[in-house]
Amino acid sequence: MLKTPSRMKKVLLSEIKKFKPLVQNLISRGKESSEDDARILINDILSDMLGYDKYNELRTEHREKNGRLDYAIKLTDGPNANKDSCFDFVIEAKACHVSLNDNHINQTLAYCLTMDIRFFILTNVGQWKLYFVNKRKKKPEAQLIHSFDFYRDSTDEMISDELYVFTRDAYLNDHWKVVKKHKVATDAENVVAIILSDKVINLISKELGSVNNIRINKDQIKDIIEKDIVGQAMGNFNKKLLKQVNSKATSVKNKSNNKIDTEVSNENNNDIQNDESVINVDFSSSTSESAELPPDIPGDILEFKKRSA
Repeated sequence: MLKTPSRMKKVLLSEIKKFKPLVQNLISRGKESSEDDARILINDILSDMLGYDKYNELRTEHREKNGRLDYAIKLTDGPNANKDSCFDFVIEAKACHVSLNDNHINQTLAYCLTMDIRFFILTNVGQWKLYFVNKRKKKPEAQLIHSFDFYRDSTDEMISDELYVFTRDAYLNDHWKVVKKHKVATDAENVVAIILSDKVINLISKELGSVNNIRINKDQIKDIIEKDIVGQAMGNFNKKLLKQVNSKATSVKNKSNNKIDTEVSNENNNDIQNDESVINVDFSSSTSESAELPPDIPGDILEFKKRSA
């Protein structure tokens, strides 16, 4: 999704060769490893691989009124550098053998809502998950926008691209916001809403009709997608987005039609004006009915012109 800058690529590839066996070794120890073991490795990953200053930017065991945070990150650069009470994001760390679950997510979300923080990372060394804090009034939620898993058998090249999102560089360049927008845009409910839009349904109907040489009912296609495909697979879609897309398409279509009508009207007016200029004969110079007239003008038009004169 994001293109890793070449300077960061070199650093990440080099550090991955160092840290990958260490992470895999810790994972292999299972329940024999502790959360403290995980934090020792996380400190070095954050500093050496991801570019954070572990002496000046990582605040561990930070206490808030809702509890204790494993890491509160305050960068020496960026939007919160000169704001004493503002942190950039927080990190909640767990032992390698602990599966990251909803309780961990909700606990960290509560911290972020209290501290007015929009992003947080959840990790057990093997898995890294980046969340966006949606602070809507009715039901605040943590939205997963990017994840990486050391458990997967990936190439170092792929690992570097996945891990770049978590870097200090990516945060300061607002790439986290880009990742969040991309995640929202490609959410399954939004994709289905676009598929169910009038424009796409019309296209599907035309293609099916063309392939089978028959006329396809658009409403039937929409019912098949909405009930048989969407209903069975996910059961819901973004109806608000669907309405918005169809409304926009209708507005564009109406503007286009108005433009065409205006152009046609102007063309007709020009045609009429051009016709009148062709048959506009000056009869003022002669009062005789037998005055010499252009031979290619129809008689009924001439008679009309004479009476008008």
